[in-house]
Amino acid sequence: MKPPRIPSVFKLGEHNSYKRFDYKPRTFDEQKEKLEKQRITIEKEIAREQRLGQNYESHLRERITDSWTHKETRRQNRASSKRLLLILAILVLIIFAIYSKIA
Repeated sequence: MKPPRIPSVFKLGEHNSYKRFDYKPRTFDEQKEKLEKQRITIEKEIAREQRLGQNYESHLRERITDSWTHKETRRQNRASSKRLLLILAILVLIIFAIYSKIA
C-alpha cells in the first residue's frame, strides 16, 4: 500500500511538462510597415512602366488628369454640402420664428 500523497498547489516534476506555453509576442513596427507599403507601390509602378513601355508617359498624363477631376469633384461636393447646411439653418430659423410668435 502506498502512502497518501500530500496535495500541493504547484505540481512539480513530470506532471507539468506538457503544460508549457509557446508564446511568441508579436510587435508592430510602424516605420517598417510604411517602408514595406512604399516598396510594394514602387515595385508595382516599375512593373507597370515596363509593361507599358512607350505608352507610359500617356498613362501618367491620364492619371494626373483623373486626379485633377477627382479633386474638382470633391470641391463641388464640399460646396454643395455647405449650401445644404445653409438652407437647413435658414429653415430652422424660420420654424423657430414661427413657433416663437405662436407661443
